[in-house]
Amino acid sequence: HNDHCSLTGLVPAIYINSEGEEISCPDPDAGLYIKSRNGGLVRVGVVSNALAFQIGETAQVHSGGILQATPHAVRGCDPNIKGCKGVSRESFAVFMEPEYHGDMSIPPGKTIGDAQKLETEEHLPKTVKTLRSRWCPGMNFGEFSEATFAAFY
Repeated sequence: HNDHCSLTGLVPAIYINSEGEEISCPDPDAGLYIKSRNGGLVRVGVVSNALAFQIGETAQVHSGGILQATPHAVRGCDPNIKGCKGVSRESFAVFMEPEYHGDMSIPPGKTIGDAQKLETEEHLPKTVKTLRSRWCPGMNFGEFSEATFAAFY
């Protein structure tokens, strides 16, 4: 999915076993994945004591497409791997966004086509509704949020 906010701040994930103890991740494939601009899947490692940021769709609109939202997903531990049964992945995200009635306009001189290019849409997972299907000029952030929630839920 893409976050519909402006910017998402993330702390590194931790893994907790069924006894509530923090452990090293026993599954080398678990974690946060992003979809690259050429469609490749990339596992992202956030080092401890660091913050990571992902661009959201609101920043994509506000920049007229100069910034592009980061398609991403999280893969948990595979319970079939030794040591993974009962392990949970825990993280914390902060979603930064405009006020509910905040402006959702593209910059002067930019077009809807600039805000989401067709070649960008080609690399979105099929379950992700395109930005152009949920946002149109004249919407405020609240209206965009409602359209986004309605499209996915």
